[in-house]
Amino acid sequence: MDHVKKQYPRAVHQVVIRHTRVGDFLMSGDSLLEMDGPSLEVVNLCDGCHTVQDIAEWAAREADEPVEEAYEGLIQFLDMLSGEGVIVYKDSPDPFNPVYCYDRPLSVIWEITYACNQRCRYCIAQAGTPDPDELSPQEIDRVLDELVELGIGLINITGGEPLLKMDTALHIARRASENGIDLELLTNGMLITSDVAQNIYDAGIRHAQVSLDCVRPEVHDNQRGVKGAWKKTVSGIRNLRDAGVNVMAAAVMTSENLQYFEETKQFLREIANVVKMGSVLPMGRGENSIFLLPPEDYLTFLKLRNTEEATLTDFIFCREKCSIGTTPVISPRGDVYPCMLTKYDELKLGNVRDTSIHAIYENSDLLQELFDWNVDKVDACHSCWNRYYCGGGCRGCAFAYHGTIYGNDPYQCAARKKFARELLVRGDPETRKALKHLIFLAKHDSGRG
Repeated sequence: MDHVKKQYPRAVHQVVIRHTRVGDFLMSGDSLLEMDGPSLEVVNLCDGCHTVQDIAEWAAREADEPVEEAYEGLIQFLDMLSGEGVIVYKDSPDPFNPVYCYDRPLSVIWEITYACNQRCRYCIAQAGTPDPDELSPQEIDRVLDELVELGIGLINITGGEPLLKMDTALHIARRASENGIDLELLTNGMLITSDVAQNIYDAGIRHAQVSLDCVRPEVHDNQRGVKGAWKKTVSGIRNLRDAGVNVMAAAVMTSENLQYFEETKQFLREIANVVKMGSVLPMGRGENSIFLLPPEDYLTFLKLRNTEEATLTDFIFCREKCSIGTTPVISPRGDVYPCMLTKYDELKLGNVRDTSIHAIYENSDLLQELFDWNVDKVDACHSCWNRYYCGGGCRGCAFAYHGTIYGNDPYQCAARKKFARELLVRGDPETRKALKHLIFLAKHDSGRG
């Protein structure tokens, strides 16, 4: 026990503290934890500079209780943070600012090319042909140097198909991993032989998201525009896992494959570590596409995705704001956008050839406006009973339809209202209770944020 008291709790990556009408929440990866004042201060003290004993003594002073009593509660809280992957214990000081302050990206999505060996019928990036003005190796290294200096927590390497630029993808991965940055590869998996999978692992990539839309090969191949794609993708997933890479298999649900949702989900669970079931979006090739889900099908999608043992469930969180701007996208030619779904000229934050990422976060009025945005500022949403549950939908979808971030998201709106009503009837007790509270707040708070 004395050894533990001398250890230094340190956040693994910066965490986001979201202040909402129903309380404060810590967001880190897949963790979403409710916080009170003392627990927030403990998180701030997990900076690699304070020992467990230091924090226990602070807690004892705050609570006016003996140190040993404060220590017992502190250890339970720290062990919970450790179990959620939020902190680690260090044997010596390792200074780190644990709480995200919106002064830099929390993570980055880096599209290294728009070249692609698939022709997905709903591709947001409309990938296929490489941009003739892609960043040079020297420019890539300059961006990498800045991301290291800024202490970015994660780089997601994507495209197009990033493995069509294998050397660039592996170079970024090696440089980043050597400097303590985590990596994720977003790929269609078709090029991943056993040797390629080993090279990916050796470069420091431990997580990959691989797209596989359907359990039925012919449906997947049709959506992806390439015959034989399914077989190569499944093989790529298995090769990655054999090499030690954790794989998230991601399916895009469309009007064509929604009928196979359950079969696909079960198959993906068998071949991957984690499963992600998303929906096609009205952007890029998906705009006005026959693959878009009409409201009733979108409602079916929500029910299928949120059913556990015949009961509807969802994590109810006050979604006044979204995380736009915390994970910007760098395009192949160096343009910087607020997120993967807001790649519009009007929302471009800058270009890494002309300015630094640090300067963008320090000087961009647009970025500050995005950080200040909340659902109460949307005319179509600010008096809606469901706004704190749905959060106004996706800002990218809103812009696609209205040309402004202050519009609603008509693609999801009607279905999400119907789904909320079903949750109130068929949801598990905790879900119903939390949702009723959000609806009460929405109906009794007419002011805008």
